Amino acid sequence: MPHPVDDQELCAQKVRYIEYTDATFARLKPQPEWLGVLGPIIRAQVGDTVIVHFCNRTTSGAYGMHPHGFRYDKDAEGAFYRGVDSGQPPGTGAQVQPGACFDYVWRADEDSSPGRGDPSSKVWWYHSHVNEPAETNAGLLGPIIITRRGMARSLADASPRDVAREFVTAFFIFNELGGEEAGLMHSINGYIFGNLRGLVMKNGEKVRWHLLGMGNEVDQHSPHFHGKTVKVGAGSAERSTDVIELLPASMVTADMNADNPGEWMFHCHVADHIDAGMLTTYQILP
Repeated sequence: MPHPVDDQELCAQKVRYIEYTDATFARLKPQPEWLGVLGPIIRAQVGDTVIVHFCNRTTSGAYGMHPHGFRYDKDAEGAFYRGVDSGQPPGTGAQVQPGACFDYVWRADEDSSPGRGDPSSKVWWYHSHVNEPAETNAGLLGPIIITRRGMARSLADASPRDVAREFVTAFFIFNELGGEEAGLMHSINGYIFGNLRGLVMKNGEKVRWHLLGMGNEVDQHSPHFHGKTVKVGAGSAERSTDVIELLPASMVTADMNADNPGEWMFHCHVADHIDAGMLTTYQILP
């Protein structure tokens, strides 16, 4: 049950999706520390219907939630067609005003499913789409993970049963100073210069990495894993690599056999992005 809140701890301009345990919006649902600025992970198995009870508790404007990957009707699209004369009114959930709520209904159908060349689950984006460039830069973005039919751990847990652990990492340059170089924060999940923590796994685990890109023309990223390679795709489409190519709004899922204990660097390989702090480490415990 996420809703956006103004977050003064991160930056005066930041707005985030926050998840609560129930409709009272009284108790925060714990999130992994590595998720950082991202909103809560929304999970589904193919065949599921997801209902997101969204409340806008900000004072800064109208927001919404637009999903990638799911099937939805016009009201649940969560997108205002800014700058486009579409000839029809926006859906009810296009822009939720401060103090208002809306229930988004999204369906994980067969077209949402990982394909034959994909692993058992894959990552998609969700984000606000009233003024999308400004709102993603403000922090209104998060991951969706959809698992192939029959591959979820249980009816109550849509995470894939063939992996031990999953991480989501988003490579995004936050513009905090009107485009001035000093305000371009080259982040992984909102953290820079090694401050993203919690990417810890155990020796021998199969670990699934979901990698995301967002931003504008400078957000061409190449996440690189030291210490291990990963597999992208499945079956005859599978390939081995240790560098993933990301463009704005791109989404890639990769699997790692975590069998090389140590602390290893994980960073964007674009030279000036390294210098600007788009790096951290991950750990494989003995």
